[in-house]
Amino acid sequence: MIKFLKKHQDQFGLLLLWLLVIFIINPTGDFPLNDDWCYGKSVKTLVEDGYLKLYNWGEMTLVGHVYYGYFFTKIFGFSFTVLRWSTLVMGFATILGIYELCKLANISRWIALFGTVLCMMNPIFLSLSFSFMTDIPFYCVTIWAFYFFAKAIKTDTWQPIIWAIFFCCWAFTIRQLAWVFPIVFLLTILLTKKRTVKNLAKAIAPVFFLIVFSLIFSYFMETNDLLQERYNSKFGLLIENIKNVDKNILILVFTYFFRCMAYIGFLLAPIHLFYINRYKFKGYKIWTIVWTVLVTAILIKIGQILPSLDNIWIDFGVGPTTLADHAGNFTTSPSPRAPELFWQIVTAIGVFSSVALIFHCRTLIISAFKKKEVSPIVVLSFVFYVVYLTPFLIVGVYDRYLLPLFPIAIVFLGANSQKVPQKMYQYFAFGFLGLLTLFSVCATHDYLSWNRTRWNALNELTASGIPENQIQGGVEYVTWNFFSEEKEKWWEDVTPVYMLVFKPAKDDKVVKEYEYSRWLPGDGVMFLVFNDGILE
Repeated sequence: MIKFLKKHQDQFGLLLLWLLVIFIINPTGDFPLNDDWCYGKSVKTLVEDGYLKLYNWGEMTLVGHVYYGYFFTKIFGFSFTVLRWSTLVMGFATILGIYELCKLANISRWIALFGTVLCMMNPIFLSLSFSFMTDIPFYCVTIWAFYFFAKAIKTDTWQPIIWAIFFCCWAFTIRQLAWVFPIVFLLTILLTKKRTVKNLAKAIAPVFFLIVFSLIFSYFMETNDLLQERYNSKFGLLIENIKNVDKNILILVFTYFFRCMAYIGFLLAPIHLFYINRYKFKGYKIWTIVWTVLVTAILIKIGQILPSLDNIWIDFGVGPTTLADHAGNFTTSPSPRAPELFWQIVTAIGVFSSVALIFHCRTLIISAFKKKEVSPIVVLSFVFYVVYLTPFLIVGVYDRYLLPLFPIAIVFLGANSQKVPQKMYQYFAFGFLGLLTLFSVCATHDYLSWNRTRWNALNELTASGIPENQIQGGVEYVTWNFFSEEKEKWWEDVTPVYMLVFKPAKDDKVVKEYEYSRWLPGDGVMFLVFNDGILE
């Protein structure tokens, strides 16, 4: 037993840290967050009525996510607390996958552990782990699919490919985007291995099996009339934009790319800045300055500094913030907010840090032209980046879609490197991680806290006899109670007399104040306001 604990001490340490974070933040509360009301409703229907129903809100395959939640609620009963715990389990499986992937890539133990914790304390990852959104389960199976594809390339055996196919199929039952995984593997094999029958068979097998699986899945879903109306709508938009590419679409692609690089650069800054020292080709300093100044200036000019992507990491906290006075602006938190100069500095750091990725891509391409040997796992990471990110640049990207790119960036930069930072750099890295952890934990706590208070207030109102359709309790409240597939403008059923807001308007009549625990700067208060104009 002692030998087992010593062998897996890193994994147990990560588990203890994860449990401590869960205890500090507190995941309890039977209420939906963001879009998970829709996924929770599907689970609730499956548990209580015994049949699968995917509501016409999204366009994902979703079945795997619903049945995963069903498994937990079948044991513990239906509640959003139970569903949240199911995601937290997936969150730890993701953390383990990131650590094992770093070990497989032959990254030093220090970087592997530090990089894993850095991904854990990413505010986007942490806050989504405390919801029933699809992002964490999809992130989890993505990392494990990538792990087994990397292992297949490293060991040149079939067994990891079989596991990778399993995770690809699982991922496909959550999101159609799983299609990119076997394509990434296929391209990597073609780029790094000899064109033998054996290698071609290994390269084609995952694509073939996913085609067969997706055809069977689609046939079953269509035959039983289970697909949402918007199913595959993003794919249709992708094809449409490619067919009709113009200057505006190209500008959008580049601005999305710059923003994505700034996000990845900042949230992985200690890793990127550690590896950036090895790129000392002629003119590297000038290119670094040009990239940083130019991209930062562009993002400031177009008003897209961090955190400008919808809708998890917001100014200043995590969200989205969906009360009546914020429903049209999901990217800001209750006051106070950080000054614009602060976010400009954050953006500049992110852009500067992303130079490491740009320079490593340059090194990889030059090595390929000079026919130098390149680590297959580095090629796999590079191809994943390109294939995974390209569709989002064309049709639009949410910050949560970037999650798989964070650990892949660590592998891309650090594969086969046992280099460990010097003590002074370690102090800087731990300082950055400490500040990020403080922000992410506090922001996630606050997000759960105000939502818990919100739903307690709403339940108090309905218990006092006020009809549900006379209460505006925010987006999740309206959709959970009134969403209808039969009625086109179902939201018109809500004629709010009472509204919950963070900041009352000048003419609002405040009925009651609700205080909630807030750890980030701010008052931690919501207001119930009475709108008598609706009665006139």
